[in-house]
Amino acid sequence: MSVGRLSGPSKSNGGREQGRGLRLQLLAILTLSLSPLLVLSVAQGVIEFREESARQRDSLHSALVEASADLAGELERVSGVVTALANYPDIGNLSGRRCVDTLAAVRAAQPIYSNIKLIDEDGIIVCAAVETVDSNSVQLAGLDWFVRLREGEEEVFSDVYLDWWTVQRPVMTVARRLVAEGEFAGAIAVDIDTRPARSLLQMQALPPEASLALSDADGNLAYIPDGPREERISRLPDGVLARVRETGEPVMLENVSGLAGRALLVAPLAGRDIQLVLIAPSLLLGSWAGFDIVGTVLVPSLMWLLALLCVSLAVDFFVLRWLAYLGRMARLYGSGRLGLQPVRASRAPAEIRTLAETMASMANDLEARTAELENEAEQRGALLREIHHRVKNNLQVTMSFLNIQARRTSDAEARRVLSEAGGRINALALVHRTLYENDDLRVVEMAPFLEQLLYHLRQASTVYGCDVDTRVEADNVELDPDIAIPAALFITEAVTNAYKHAFEPGMTEPGLVTVSLERIDESEATVSVSDNGKGYAEGAGKGMGSSLMEALAQRLGGQLARSVSPQGGACVTIRFPT
Repeated sequence: MSVGRLSGPSKSNGGREQGRGLRLQLLAILTLSLSPLLVLSVAQGVIEFREESARQRDSLHSALVEASADLAGELERVSGVVTALANYPDIGNLSGRRCVDTLAAVRAAQPIYSNIKLIDEDGIIVCAAVETVDSNSVQLAGLDWFVRLREGEEEVFSDVYLDWWTVQRPVMTVARRLVAEGEFAGAIAVDIDTRPARSLLQMQALPPEASLALSDADGNLAYIPDGPREERISRLPDGVLARVRETGEPVMLENVSGLAGRALLVAPLAGRDIQLVLIAPSLLLGSWAGFDIVGTVLVPSLMWLLALLCVSLAVDFFVLRWLAYLGRMARLYGSGRLGLQPVRASRAPAEIRTLAETMASMANDLEARTAELENEAEQRGALLREIHHRVKNNLQVTMSFLNIQARRTSDAEARRVLSEAGGRINALALVHRTLYENDDLRVVEMAPFLEQLLYHLRQASTVYGCDVDTRVEADNVELDPDIAIPAALFITEAVTNAYKHAFEPGMTEPGLVTVSLERIDESEATVSVSDNGKGYAEGAGKGMGSSLMEALAQRLGGQLARSVSPQGGACVTIRFPT
């Protein structure tokens, strides 16, 4: 008895298709569960980044405002000193050592003063707090601030420039007009060292990369301190000064052309057409802000990816590889190897181990049940063979009785009838003999069976006074016993009719009866008996043999058809379901 196969995975890859599905589902669930944390972390990073940017922007703004206020205060104090010197009663009569000592005494009071100079109406320095050997040769008449004084302005502030008078310091000149008898009589000028503005900014919490500059009315920049730097620009972008003058408030610019990664802050000095400019690292690209983004966005993202990777590896190591192993064991069980044990599963997690033990127990039960069924099948097979054998023996005994009775009777017709009955009984006996001799009791191999049947029918043909050859055409055809028996009886009746009616003693050509059994498809077959005899006689199809063939055709579920054989004889055919 055949054992049913256990159904397994449709793929031959150890259940990997199912494994990938499980992994993807778990990763999808984990992704959904961790995504809110990642989104919140990113949102928190963005919020903190914006807050930090605003804080840094406010810090830079406050520092610049404070520095500009300090510098503006210094300018106001210098303006007061210049006004006091201009109003000194004897300022126009100072000269020589007395002039130098007076101006030097004023300069010593304020370290921010680089130099103090008394200038006549032609732009020639009369005396200075800090003298040089060529002071008399210096001409200031062509300078913009001196021209403005001569044209009537009371007080002027120059741009920032390098002082050629002393030690090349960046200075700004504050000058006041002198008048004698209603006419322009020269100027008193104070040179301011701009470096203290830098020191004021260094007192603030600013990035060390920040640069300080002063801008004139045209936007030209003078850096404090001066020095070559690649990232510096020589003048402010167009439109910046207009915005500062319009609002009177500091202006911040980012992404300035020529200053990649840096921010520009411009603040006006109170009451002056001079601006204080601060160039600092950009709020978006500076390391002090980028570190915060890394900590709040990049690190949680990496942790999220690491969690997904760990879960994927864990699912593969603790679940999928054991499912693949159990899948292979299931296929081996399905192929009939029920004695195998999943020993490798002893190292698996407890749940997988329990499943493996359940599968092993099921395999043991199936093996025991299979052995029991095979034993029962062998017993039933033996009983069926014994029954078929006894039926065949009983039929042979019956056929022997008929043969004995036929030999004792003197009536030829009676002998013929008894011989026909014996042929029918012999056909049944042959079916039962074939069944108990076969390994498979469920089918009858028709080719050898028909060979034996026609052999016995040919032996009995001598009763009809003719010797006829037979041929079987039934290769590889198997029939159920319930179909084989009526088919065999039909063939017996058809061949017996051919022996009785198709041939006559003294025929010139040898007689031939052909039995064909052909399977048309899985559900239908045809059986036909043809001869090369004299064909149908008048009144054919009305005898007892024909009636039996009709009945057997109905039992087979088919329809009897009569026709002329290719040799010119008779042919009877049944097409029946199998």
